[in-house]
This record gives sequence, structure tokens and C-alpha cells, in this order.
Amino acid sequence: MLRHIAQLLDPLHPELYRPVIIMGMHRSGTSFLAEVLHRAGIHMGVKRDHNFEAFHFLSINQRAMWQSGGDWNKPVVPAFEHFDKWSSEELFKIHFDLKGNGKYIFYKLINRRWGWKDPRNTFTLPYWLNQFPQAKVIHLIRNGWDVALSLQKRNQKSGEVYKAEFDEPIAGFSLWNTYITQALSYTYSNIHHIKYEDLIQKNQEEISRLENFLKVSLKKHIDHLALKPSEQNECYPKDVRQNIWMKKFYNE
Repeated sequence: MLRHIAQLLDPLHPELYRPVIIMGMHRSGTSFLAEVLHRAGIHMGVKRDHNFEAFHFLSINQRAMWQSGGDWNKPVVPAFEHFDKWSSEELFKIHFDLKGNGKYIFYKLINRRWGWKDPRNTFTLPYWLNQFPQAKVIHLIRNGWDVALSLQKRNQKSGEVYKAEFDEPIAGFSLWNTYITQALSYTYSNIHHIKYEDLIQKNQEEISRLENFLKVSLKKHIDHLALKPSEQNECYPKDVRQNIWMKKFYNE
């Protein structure tokens, strides 16, 4: 009976079927954006790691990549058969840690907004759009050389992920190029591209565009969480200066 009621409510409460999906290269500020959206009422998951990634979606993305022979630092677009099979309703329940149909129906009644962040979404997005064709997607872009230097710095931190290749920043930049090229290849109409620098520098025009895309107020949460912008490194190697995406987004 409860399941039948939930099905009847579906057309009136569509948020279950249009989550917000955040993608972008690692070290691009996706954790910052996820926390901003969470504070603004777009729930990013009950069970999350220190990078604000919902464990369940992170695990699904990881396993799909591994089964397809890839990983976050050697990304591939996984075949659909390599994904764990969960219905939209099951994923929604797990995301909110809902036990029983009663709570599930209540969350649908209040039309609770939700979404998840994972840089791997950049490559697993085709599967998620097949599962949630009405999803809203945000692609966060950060200066590629700053990303490379951030990966190098993370390598030096105890307890963090270590990949020897990123001791050389040019390897991190190459991975950034792979991620941004993939993200900008999608023709899905409901993707919003925004620069991390515009968020932390509080560019009101760009923030307003993002607010209009999501239909939610973000400014006060950005003001609360944004760190003081650091000085950008302007001493780029030749390959970085000539990169098409750096030229497009950073006028290099």
C-alpha cells in the first residue's frame, strides 16, 4: 500500500528523479561547492567522507571504473554493465539513510532536494544521466596548473592519497586536461559550467547564474565558506600556456 502511494506521488514530487550531480577534476574545489549546496538545502548524503563525497555513489563509481580497467588517475568511461544495479528509489533511500517506506514517502512529500559530488562523475556521467535523465549537472573548472600544484602538495601530506607521478606537476596538468576535455564533450543541455575562481572571488554575476540554474540561494553560504583567494601561479611551462582550455578559460 505504501509503495503504491509513493508511486502515485511521483509526478507531484519530482526531486527524486532530478538530483544535482557535481563533476570536475580532483582538487578543483568540488568539495567546497558540495558543502555550499548542502548548506543551501541540497542534501549531499548522510554518509560522506572528508571530501564531502557520499560513500554510496563514490563506491559505485570506483567499482565501475575498476571493472573497466581504470581508476581516478587513469580514468575511463565505464561500460554500463560494470555499474552496481540500483533503482532510483533505492539510491534515494540510501542517500538519506531512510529505513522503511514511511520515511521514504515523507521525504517525497516534502520534495527534498539532493545530489552528490565525485570527480569521477566526469566519466561516469553517461550512466547517471541514463538513470536520472532530468538531473542538473554542475561542472567546476579550476586553473589547471593550480590543480597540478595542489596534487603535488597533497602528495606531501601524510594520510592522503599518494601517486608518485604527481610529484611532477606536469603529470597532474595532463590529468586535468583529460578531465576537462571529457567534461566539455557532453552535449547534455542541463550542464552548468562555472569556474572555481569565480566562486571564491565572489563574482556576483557568475554566482547569480548558478543560483538561477539551481533555483536556490547560495551567496551567504559562499560568503561563509570561501577562503581568501590565493595568488595564482603565473609561471607556466610552455605546454600549459599553449593548452586550449587554459587559453579558453584563463586567457593564456
